[in-house]
Amino acid sequence: MSTARRHICVIAPDEESLRALRRQPPDVTVNEALMSGPYLLRTPLEPNWGLLRWESVATELLLQSELPYGTPVYPPTYSPTSAPTPETAAAAPPRSLSKPPSGSGTEATPQEPEYRHPQPEQLHEAESTVLAYGRDIAQVSSLLRAGLSVLVVAEKPVVPHLWREMATRAALRAEVLEDAEELQDAEEAARDQPPPDLIPAPQNPRQRLLARLRELVRGLNDDQVLVVQHLDLLAGGSDGSLSAEAREVTELLHGAPERVMLAFAAPSLSVPEVLAERFSTRVSITGVPRTVWFRDDDETQPLGRALVTVGEAARFSRYDPVEFYKHVAGMNPVLLRQAMRYAMSVHRDHAEPTARDLYGTIRAFKAQMSSNFEVPDVSFDDIAGYNEVKDHIERAIDIVTGHHRLPAQYDHLRTKLIPRGFIFHGPPGTGKTLFAKAIANRMNATILVVSGPEVMGTYVGESERNVREIFAEARRNAPSVVVFDEFDSIASRRSDHSDGGSRAGNAVVAQILTEMDGFRPEVPTLVIGTTNRLNLIDEALLRPSRFETISIDVPNDEARLKMIGLHAGKFGIDVSGGVDELIAAALKGRNGDDIHAVFRDAFVAAHFQNPPVPPTPEQLGQIVGQLQRTRRQQRRSSRL
Repeated sequence: MSTARRHICVIAPDEESLRALRRQPPDVTVNEALMSGPYLLRTPLEPNWGLLRWESVATELLLQSELPYGTPVYPPTYSPTSAPTPETAAAAPPRSLSKPPSGSGTEATPQEPEYRHPQPEQLHEAESTVLAYGRDIAQVSSLLRAGLSVLVVAEKPVVPHLWREMATRAALRAEVLEDAEELQDAEEAARDQPPPDLIPAPQNPRQRLLARLRELVRGLNDDQVLVVQHLDLLAGGSDGSLSAEAREVTELLHGAPERVMLAFAAPSLSVPEVLAERFSTRVSITGVPRTVWFRDDDETQPLGRALVTVGEAARFSRYDPVEFYKHVAGMNPVLLRQAMRYAMSVHRDHAEPTARDLYGTIRAFKAQMSSNFEVPDVSFDDIAGYNEVKDHIERAIDIVTGHHRLPAQYDHLRTKLIPRGFIFHGPPGTGKTLFAKAIANRMNATILVVSGPEVMGTYVGESERNVREIFAEARRNAPSVVVFDEFDSIASRRSDHSDGGSRAGNAVVAQILTEMDGFRPEVPTLVIGTTNRLNLIDEALLRPSRFETISIDVPNDEARLKMIGLHAGKFGIDVSGGVDELIAAALKGRNGDDIHAVFRDAFVAAHFQNPPVPPTPEQLGQIVGQLQRTRRQQRRSSRL
């Protein structure tokens, strides 16, 4: 029987039982693991599978609260095709999940309530935007009706849908500054039919846009609202370096203080403060909310029900509209609808896709939409040893991914429970970045690994802008993990010196602090810094409410043995008969990268060297000896 077919789906009653199952030793049998707690199975256990080693079975773990009432479940001993035994004869027959009695201590997700608004059969991008941002649209509309100008920070794809609905609800006629497409069409038309010689034409598209803005501001009436869709592109920058266009836009808008204006800017681009002050209110609209609000009767329903069609929800078994949110929290409604269409296309011919397949496809879609983020393929099973570190990290991940299940009365605690990030510190080669990738995989998240020096720019303000763009992209791709390798190079202690380098470093640290304090608790985003020199990190970042420090040191004796077995298995090298213990003793004090190098070199010698050298114990010993000599030479060179 192939390992690929040995798949079981285990249902745990709570998070603690789920963690206990993950910590089961790999050499116990399936029966021993399943009988260690109150576990159930989604499908009956195949005959004789209970005698298999736990590590040889592909296990899908689910919480009971993730399954709807009435789902058929089976006790671990139930096997309809196996011969009866005293244990199976006494076992309960298959049954269905039901709501636990009051006061039982086990709370399951309540059945979906009846909604007055039915789940949509079709949903367009404009409709999804209006539904998702109903509260924000109502707020901005009321401000516009009161004669107040508003600056909205939102992502570009939703802007056309937002301003139309906002102006309509405010009962104002919109005068819209042309977008880039309309401007290009106008410019092409102007080239085909040049204006009379007496009327000078603007020389470039930006000047043409400014000329149009000047006309709109002068002709604006009381029942109109001026809509500027791309204020950041027209007049972006900082107050210290205003461009000529930014100065002219600022003068134009401040020159008509009584007129109502609605402008938009992207989260990753800055608008000069002197220009932003022209607007009475600033409203930030990012990601999607957990619940969708219907203004007609003040009803709410989960995002996964309001923005997912009936056909899409029915296509994926075990789909949960509440669970769906954490996989799309950072996406805007337009991108969410595109992701759902992509998922339906990918799984169009698949027999029975599950909700887990849907979430994996959404993660892949987000990685394809970004040139920086990727889907990690490293799991905690690929990291040998470090059990205490793994347990500590998994507890934190359970909080990040499961905090939405908290009762409503604990909403005020969400921001205090969720860790903002980790700093992994320890010697080089101990697997700090590997742990970060395993975390992303465990969260079903995308990952971005950034080298610290890459963040630092040449010009004033460039480094801070790089940090803003990284965090903005992380929020869009949530759930996501951002890894700053060599974190000490961009987060070192701030200095009182007035030289340019110190000022730039201080500004980067301040920008990181600002971005981390601005995290939305419902958007699962983790920031991980890796460093070999924790003593250089700024103290403000080491506060428990920002970064939690975790030491990843060189492996101990037990961990080294496990690493040797792991890497030997990957490269197909036999280390039985005590060879693994000899290598472990010879590599005492070495890191996981050194252990990997031994078996990599042995594999290369066996398959690429001419003549090939088989990976015998003697050959492995020679490779270990060469590694020891190379390390000693490196230490001597570093002392010179």
